[in-house]
Amino acid sequence: MTERGAAAAGAFGAGRSQLHPEPPGATADVHRAILQALKDSGVSLAACLPDDWVAPLADLLDAEPTIASVRVAREPEIVGICSGAFFGGARAVGVLGATGFLTCVSELATLNLRHGIPLFLIVSMRGGVHDLQVFQEVQGRLLVPLLETLGLPYLVLDTPEKIALIPEAYQYGRLQKRPYVVALTKSLITGKLSDR
Repeated sequence: MTERGAAAAGAFGAGRSQLHPEPPGATADVHRAILQALKDSGVSLAACLPDDWVAPLADLLDAEPTIASVRVAREPEIVGICSGAFFGGARAVGVLGATGFLTCVSELATLNLRHGIPLFLIVSMRGGVHDLQVFQEVQGRLLVPLLETLGLPYLVLDTPEKIALIPEAYQYGRLQKRPYVVALTKSLITGKLSDR
């Protein structure tokens, strides 16, 4: 990381305390493994507006000294920040919830897809029998069909072994010059049986 990048990383992380308690056991290991995979991918910038499923990962990114991490007010800002980072030569990741991803469709279509700008996103895969919150049901039905409609490549992270695919997925999105979405499942986070 350059001296300027290190200063930016320090500025973004200054005064931050961990917002969410570290998850227990295997769950914490999953988030740490994802962080390591992102570091192995060369990620130096993270833009986050997490839901409760991906919040522990965002906290780890905030604490990581080699990654400048910024929290945003709206999810489309993630698209702008990470897309701009690409043009600045940085490798970035956006971390957000499924609801937030749905709010980014216009930006993804008119910026990233139209102009061939790669973007790497980690999105919670909400809805389903593992997520009994009625307000998440729509996201559960729409996330994968929307990814397929937009022609976005994606990886459903449902086992710890698949975390090792993150560096390859990151590179694939850059080579294809399009957004790549990693969908984080409840079964991966909790280690419990789930429909996704």
